[in-house]
Order: sequence, then C-alpha cells, then structure tokens
Amino acid sequence: MATRTYNPSVRVGNWIEDVQLEEDIIKDFQEKKENGELLIQKSQAVMTNILKPEQLSEQGDGILRFGDKVNVQHSATGTVLSAKISTLEAHTSSVLASPCAVSASLITTPCPRNVFVICAPDANEECSKRPLCYGQKFVLRTLPGVGGELSLFSDRATFTKCAPKSRLPVVQLQQDSGYSVVWQILCKNPLVRLEMEAKPVSIETPILINHCRTNQNLACLPEYQYKTPYGQEMEVSCKTFLDSHRAETSANIWQLVKGKLSD
Repeated sequence: MATRTYNPSVRVGNWIEDVQLEEDIIKDFQEKKENGELLIQKSQAVMTNILKPEQLSEQGDGILRFGDKVNVQHSATGTVLSAKISTLEAHTSSVLASPCAVSASLITTPCPRNVFVICAPDANEECSKRPLCYGQKFVLRTLPGVGGELSLFSDRATFTKCAPKSRLPVVQLQQDSGYSVVWQILCKNPLVRLEMEAKPVSIETPILINHCRTNQNLACLPEYQYKTPYGQEMEVSCKTFLDSHRAETSANIWQLVKGKLSD
C-alpha cells in the first residue's frame, strides 16, 4: 500500500515551470486581446466591416448606367445577391478573397457584401455614366477595400466545381478578367426580347441576367438553403429554368436596385 510521503500543500516536481507557463499563457492572451489579434476579434472586425452600411447610387433618371452601385435583387423571394464569407475565412483575411462564394440573403440593407458596381468588360474602355442597354456586355464587381473588387463569375458545372447542394453551375466572386465574368441583361418577355436590344435598362425592372460564356441565366434556388453567419440563406446558381411555354420561370427573374433620391 502506497503511503503519502508529503503534505498536500507541498509542491513537488517542476512546479515553478508550470506556474511560469500558466503566467506566460495569460500574459500572451492579454497582449493579443489589447492589440485586437485574437481570432474572435479578427472575425468580428471582418463581419462588422462586411455589414457596414453603404450608399447605393441615386435613382436619377431611372436608367442604369456604368459605374452605378446597385443591389441585385431576386424578384420572387426579395433576397439580394451577397458575398458569403465564412467565420473560418474571416480568421485569415480582412477582405473578401478570391474565390468567394455567393448566396441570396434576406439582409437587404446595402453593405459591402451585397453592393455591386456595373463595370465595362474592358478596363481600358471608358463607359462611366453611359446607359447600360439590353444585350450590352458588363461585369458586376464588388466594392474596393473590404469588398476586394472581385467579379461575379460562373462556368459550366464539373465534378469538382459546382454549386454545393444543387450541383448546378457554380456562381462565385473571383479576381478574374476573362470572359467568364461577362454578363448581359435580357428582357424578361421573350416575345419582345429582340425589340428591346440596345435600349436602356430601367432600374427595378424585372430582367434576366445572362452569362455570356455559357448562355445560362442567373438563378436563385429557394429549395436549397443553408445556415451562414448571416442567417438562413438561399443557393445561387447559373441555370436557365423554363416553364411549359418556354419562358423563364421566377427563379431567373431579378432586378437591379439603386438608392433613393437625395433630399
């Protein structure tokens, strides 16, 4: 039978090293907390910046123009196209990083994760303030700074690159300047689609956002939802859905929203 040799209050072994190690851990934690270097602090800072209120372009004459800052709103669900940065990604980057997933969010307040700038496909082309017309090619790009100036991207679905739930063609934000980030706006009504070519697009008009490379339309999929740090959100893909009359369904109907007139 073992016999207790020492009183419980007697310190044995490397006790001084253990005490010093605990003190160093606490000191290191306090220093990181004071400098805002803890992972939870970095994550909260990024999430706060991503949700910081932004100002959309004013409505003006009601016409969409290159250089406008807009929300891409899905007509049927009332959600807006938004960047989806996870808590883990927020630990390693202070801005939206390529590639960045997107979703349709119920948070419709303009902020860096859901405000896009209408840009020309050719960076050298001067299109600022020119009207955006039906059938005209353009790029949707996130804001500079925390937005990372990423472009809305899509491509054909592959085994390794597709929407996670529906397995349809993926839609992402990427640092890409190729043809995979080029889109065009089509008239919702197929009977007058040709007649509307080259006419200016009005704000908040139901439209189709067509991907030029794949000839598929941007789609919101309410049947595929998942939890995010911002709440329950819907999957976004690039797939044309047709009804029995060969017309696009509500999944493909969007509208580009600008801000209100200033007082």
